[in-house]
Amino acid sequence: MSEVTFVTPRYGAEVFAGAEAGARQLAMRLAADGRGVQVLTTCALSMHTWEDHYPPGTTEEDGVTVRRLAVDQTRTPDFDAHSNDLLPRATDATAEECERWIRAQGPTSAALIEAIAAVDDGVIIFYPYLYHPTVVGRRVARVPTVLYPAAHDELPFRLPVFDEVFGGVDGFAFHTRAEQELVHARFPATVTAPQTMLGLPVELDASPDPDAARSALGLGDEPFFLCLGRIDRAKGVHDLVERFGRYRADGGAGRLVLAGTVGEEPPSGPGVICLGRVPEEHKNGLVAAADVLINPSFYESFSLVILEAWLAGTPVLVNGWCGPMAEHVVQSGGGLFYTGRADFDIALRRLAGDAEARTRMAAAGQAYVERRYSWDAVRTRLDGLLDALS
Repeated sequence: MSEVTFVTPRYGAEVFAGAEAGARQLAMRLAADGRGVQVLTTCALSMHTWEDHYPPGTTEEDGVTVRRLAVDQTRTPDFDAHSNDLLPRATDATAEECERWIRAQGPTSAALIEAIAAVDDGVIIFYPYLYHPTVVGRRVARVPTVLYPAAHDELPFRLPVFDEVFGGVDGFAFHTRAEQELVHARFPATVTAPQTMLGLPVELDASPDPDAARSALGLGDEPFFLCLGRIDRAKGVHDLVERFGRYRADGGAGRLVLAGTVGEEPPSGPGVICLGRVPEEHKNGLVAAADVLINPSFYESFSLVILEAWLAGTPVLVNGWCGPMAEHVVQSGGGLFYTGRADFDIALRRLAGDAEARTRMAAAGQAYVERRYSWDAVRTRLDGLLDALS
């Protein structure tokens, strides 16, 4: 099997979520199978600044060769203002405007682009589509390329510069069928390219201990609903708190626990507890302790957290406007989704009041994950794609 090179804007054990965490999962799994795997990335850690955090150089991490290159340009101070001007008219943006936006977003690294150009064996997997290393690195690649887009129906996705990106790679790996259909609709020529609905391998690192998590995090014995992930308006958390407030005001029972890095302080309300980021050793236990895991995000290409919730024995309630999450729920039977106020209240009341239904849904979700997203299943799909391009 050919060597595999992942290109991603940041990489490391400290990157807990997002496409880069997915790239790390795949890289570690392939390396554990004895494949030759390397990662080309920047020295950045924060996606908000892209400032250098790690020293430049080559390290061996969990069997993966990781080469980090220094960032030339971090995210510019005027990036948000630039986006607010450009993105509402994204489809009409000029090539020059697109290039300026890509550079302003960061991270740019001339050394990383040179390293991509130097790869002369195997297959390069760019993950995700949005950033400078993919947009510019694809242009200089000399070996077959795979794009793992992690695409959402978001304004940047409409910029004309991405016609070149999606039209210029040799193959695609998608998280879900919903993401694949989104890409096909935006870039019709991609329909004929080699591709697979790959997803990611999903399993829990350790058996959950819900009692230990409750004790360590001061949650007591009362039932609660959990939102786990970055606490941010863009992730739908503020919308969830408002919905939950109306649910409580109408007599709904239970608490809402928010757990994750706080990007924007959420509003307070009756029954709302903001834990902030929780210790990694208690994350699975916290999920297992919850009656329901809620993911309110509008923009997810996979949502690892809801699949992990099923493995921990917890059903889910998700934002139905997010196609990939709704797809998981419908195909698995592992929970419910909402799109408006009334169905949020109805769904949450049903889940809160029916322990038997929660158990049944969680079991259905677990079976779905084990069938579709075991490493054996993911590896088989990935091997087929790499073989087609080698």
